[in-house]
Amino acid sequence: MKHRVDNKSHQRTDCPQALLTKMLAGVIHRVARQIHPSVFQDIVRGIGTEHGRLAASEWRLTHGVERRCDRRTSAQCLEAVGQQCGWNLQATVESADTLRVNVLECRFTEPREYGFYLCDLAAGLCAGVVAETLGYAKIYADQCPETPPLHCVFTIYLDESEDHLATPDIIHPHTEQGSVLVAEGSLESVQDQRLTPREVQVLRLIAQGLSDKKIAATLRLSVRTVENHTARIR
Repeated sequence: MKHRVDNKSHQRTDCPQALLTKMLAGVIHRVARQIHPSVFQDIVRGIGTEHGRLAASEWRLTHGVERRCDRRTSAQCLEAVGQQCGWNLQATVESADTLRVNVLECRFTEPREYGFYLCDLAAGLCAGVVAETLGYAKIYADQCPETPPLHCVFTIYLDESEDHLATPDIIHPHTEQGSVLVAEGSLESVQDQRLTPREVQVLRLIAQGLSDKKIAATLRLSVRTVENHTARIR
């Protein structure tokens, strides 16, 4: 009898992960309607990057891996961290300075209209893992499907070449349209305040701690032009 009661008690406190995930998605959708798309994306990516670094650090300690490992070991770490999220990632070393990540399977997806935050989260997580294991990472989203993050494809650059610095972080096709996760009513309210794609580039470089002069060199602009962009952003 006691054994049956204990089982019932356990069943009452066991919350299905699927239900919890759906509730969290609902919270995210509500919050996203109140925040400018570019700001919301930066928040999600930042969260993904932070947790990617933490997960990679724990994986290194568990497997006895040095902080700066080789590219193949970094790819293994990526796949292991992906499993913790319920994602089956295929991480491939494409060249001396490039990794490629493909999300083959995942337990939770969302329609493109609402689910781009999952793509941003996955991108941030991958960038965090690689930055923690290799010291540098800049990620570019090559493909965003109808139900992200399933079949999202990312290219991760591993060096700070001039061409890579000039490429904006984590690009998505929808970013140029400025319509990510914003309800129709609030979209009208921010229409006049929306940043241009170039201003979003400048803002991201500001967030990385670059000076106006460095931003100008990275984007091949004059310092005066960058100053004008930063003034409008403020």
